[in-house]
Amino acid sequence: MRIMMIGSGAREHAAASALSSSQDDLELFCFGSSVNPGIQVLCTGYETGDITQCDISVDHARRWKIDLVFIGPEAPLESGTADALREQGFPCAAPGAAGAQIETSKIFARELVKKLVPSAVPRYHTVKTMAQAEEALDLLGEHFVIKEDGLRGGKGVKVSGDHLSGREEALACCREILQRSREFIIEERLEGEEFSLLSFCDGESIIHMPPVQDHKRLKEGDRGPNTGGMGSFTGPWGVLPFLLPSDIQRAQEIQETVFRGIEEETGEPYRGILYGGYMACASKTAVIEYNARFGDPEALNLLPLLEGSFAKILQAAASGGLKDLDISFSPKASVCRYLVPLGYPQESVKGIALKIPPADPSVHLFLGSVDLQDKELVTAGSRTLAVTALGDTIEQAHQASLHAAEDVDGPLYFRGDIGSEALLKKRIDHMDELRGHPLRIGVLGSTRGTSLQLLLEISRQSDFPGEVCCVISDRRDAQILARAGQFSVPRHFVPKQRREQTIHALLEAYRADLVLCVGYMRILSQAFCRAWEGRLFNIHPSLLPDFAGGMDMDVHAAVLAAGVSETGCTVHHVTPEVDGGAPVLQKRCRVLPGDTAVSLKKRVQELESLALVELCRDFQKAYKHDRQNVRGTEQ
Repeated sequence: MRIMMIGSGAREHAAASALSSSQDDLELFCFGSSVNPGIQVLCTGYETGDITQCDISVDHARRWKIDLVFIGPEAPLESGTADALREQGFPCAAPGAAGAQIETSKIFARELVKKLVPSAVPRYHTVKTMAQAEEALDLLGEHFVIKEDGLRGGKGVKVSGDHLSGREEALACCREILQRSREFIIEERLEGEEFSLLSFCDGESIIHMPPVQDHKRLKEGDRGPNTGGMGSFTGPWGVLPFLLPSDIQRAQEIQETVFRGIEEETGEPYRGILYGGYMACASKTAVIEYNARFGDPEALNLLPLLEGSFAKILQAAASGGLKDLDISFSPKASVCRYLVPLGYPQESVKGIALKIPPADPSVHLFLGSVDLQDKELVTAGSRTLAVTALGDTIEQAHQASLHAAEDVDGPLYFRGDIGSEALLKKRIDHMDELRGHPLRIGVLGSTRGTSLQLLLEISRQSDFPGEVCCVISDRRDAQILARAGQFSVPRHFVPKQRREQTIHALLEAYRADLVLCVGYMRILSQAFCRAWEGRLFNIHPSLLPDFAGGMDMDVHAAVLAAGVSETGCTVHHVTPEVDGGAPVLQKRCRVLPGDTAVSLKKRVQELESLALVELCRDFQKAYKHDRQNVRGTEQ
């Protein structure tokens, strides 16, 4: 397969690396706006020029006998390059100009999302005159965002309190925008944490990638001007620790609706990458923006995690068949940080020589805005290069990325806090305060998980103080996993090898406050029980200590054989001794004449369902009280 890539930045370097590292039989060609040495060494052919000129792209595709085209940057999408290539018979993994409006026009995007998912759109006003700007600012008050329409390289957004200190500065900003634009948007400033969700699209199917958090601000602590992105990270198993699973689920639902809505609005199927920028708020997930291509730096996090053939994915995105591919990502965390010239983004220093250390197989280095002068790599003005490192945890990836950035020799600046424990804690505390510290419930199970059904239903209601964050099983075919899937709860099968270590890491990644064993048929070790002491509970179908050690139907048969008049269920602390932990909650029912093990099991399971919900409510009250006491001591 002969693949042509349009674009020559770090995003395209990451794409070229992903294509070249696969086992596919392919040749890579590049049409870029400059020579990127990192891409050039991977290519059979390389040309430079104006990548927004559609006819030049078509000429190169024809001369190189290209089978598939991938477009990296947004500018060629706006100019209709994908349309021109498809018209000449070249499959292209990118949307046409009509679909790309989801990025190239913020007004188009806002109006489309308002039409499709009105609850996901902040209050906004389209502004064409200064009188309308003043009216919008009056209605929105002190908390607003000014967004210039069109492509602005990630720098067309001004936020009250961060970039604009008051009304007069806001009005001055509006006047400046109106001098070069016909219209723009002023919208409500939302409170929460931003994250990015990227998806592969083929016109019919949409496949989501792990969520990522970008860091737009130049300086550590989220200070300074906006940039194209100073770095980003994603967590192990695709978990961002400050989000709830329902935040991701809602973003995925919105993204799928918008994906289909673009075709309804434009009459053209959407192909390529759809990138949604979202804000997790106290009680909803809101749309911030959309892009029609891979994000930069998000692509630098995601592509090193991608397992399998990137070429086959792009081919399917261009021509159909995504649903037939097994697309997966490594369960590792990744942290990317950009190194930029001094003075970036206003007055970057150019022509400064760089020395890059020898290749480290554990770190991915992607070249961005660079030039070659006398065979020496020098800065070219924008973001120079990025380093991405993987790890079992965000902290591991952060440290590896930080060390790699420090090894680059040259007067470059980078944010050292991206992926750091301090910055993650800031994000986590922010969302926990907004939401009132919701309880995160992890579940271990091996069976059907019938008694978990009520908790799954109730935990998605607005008045429940938490949600089930993950369900983990030691059996691939356990029905409890399918039950969790019905509620879009993340589920994981963990095989025998390193089982407890993996389960512990998963629960840590999801920040589980409480762990419930619901039909979990494995004895947990002393070390695991100690690690989760006071937060690890099992539900047993009898009134312990009576009938301890039995499982499922055998317990109910033993109750009937003993001739007792009362039975029920017990929630107890988990220890390595089977059913030996102290009880914390019991629910009772009478044994009725004519009862069988089956009828008794049904009634006890109803009690188990109620007991699990009651335990979670009681645990949240106590846990929230303890956390408030800790904060009071710290203050």
